[in-house]
Amino acid sequence: MKKKNTMLDYIELTPSKVLENIKNPQELTKTLTDEYIANNYNEICIVASGSSFNSSHCAKPFMEDILGVRVNILSPSNFTNYYKHNKTDFIFVISQSGYSTNAIEALKKMKELNVKAIGVTSNVESDFKEYADIVVDYKVGIETVGYVTVGVITLIQFLMTFALNASLQLNKISNEKYNKVINEIKKSTELHKEIQEKSHKFIQKHYKSLSSMQKVYVCSSGAGMGIAYEAALKIGETVKVPAFAYDAEEYLHGPNLQLSPEYTVFIIDTNDKDSERIKQIYQATKVVSDNTFFIGSNIDENSIYSDTNLNPLLTPLYYLPFFQLISYQITEDLHRWEQHPLLKEFKKIAVSKSKRFED
Repeated sequence: MKKKNTMLDYIELTPSKVLENIKNPQELTKTLTDEYIANNYNEICIVASGSSFNSSHCAKPFMEDILGVRVNILSPSNFTNYYKHNKTDFIFVISQSGYSTNAIEALKKMKELNVKAIGVTSNVESDFKEYADIVVDYKVGIETVGYVTVGVITLIQFLMTFALNASLQLNKISNEKYNKVINEIKKSTELHKEIQEKSHKFIQKHYKSLSSMQKVYVCSSGAGMGIAYEAALKIGETVKVPAFAYDAEEYLHGPNLQLSPEYTVFIIDTNDKDSERIKQIYQATKVVSDNTFFIGSNIDENSIYSDTNLNPLLTPLYYLPFFQLISYQITEDLHRWEQHPLLKEFKKIAVSKSKRFED
């Protein structure tokens, strides 16, 4: 009997999958790029939920920087019910599985708006093909573990590569700039492996603290916000403790007031213009809780960092595995994979996947 893949297997697979997808970067996003440059769009509107929403936030600062346009990210329900259409918006819907009911509703809404319904997914044979005018495969394959990891980072890479390709074809960047960034994305796979190795050691070093998490905050800014969103989601859905993501400055305006020594707080520094302020917030938080950890540079014994940092906008490609590995290892060790039995009834009432989806 074939062994089932685990969350850990997919985390470890990620660097090779990113390298595989970046071999032919222009071919990877050709369909989406061609649709974008065929019209004079002013803004990009990404419609996504869950980890796809978080991946989009990870890629957003890079996309805006390289393309020079605003990137808006909406949940499918916000898009379907409240979006005010602008004809100069380039819209596409993302669902890794291709079976999310809210994403399908968003595709229907696009058709109502007389907009070409573009769906980005890992499964081109999913329900997306019935509702989208164009189905775009972002080339991760089928991830059989619900707590997705390789699909998150390859989606970030896909969105970044799309922005790069579009920018090059619109003559917004030079070939030299393009090739430099492609090489940095390749380099990020080595840093991903480095962070994996360091994360295993970090988890063992801080095992008592990480295995007794009760309430979790994850704070950052800029490109780190997407990391924070995904970290909070992964810890919450696997370890099954309350976990919240905050912009670092917003964290100081209320959320910090409930801090106590029992809280676990992760502070992410992408080494950009906010770096000194992020470090200051870390030091302040550590006064209250010893369970405060710093991601991004070497401050003290509670830090994890890469020896080689790339462009700050690329940090999601290699700092996410830290949180993915914590989520996996602590959940595995504490046997927290099982959900409360009443969740079966919950899912019957509030459905989030179409009937063809196999959990």
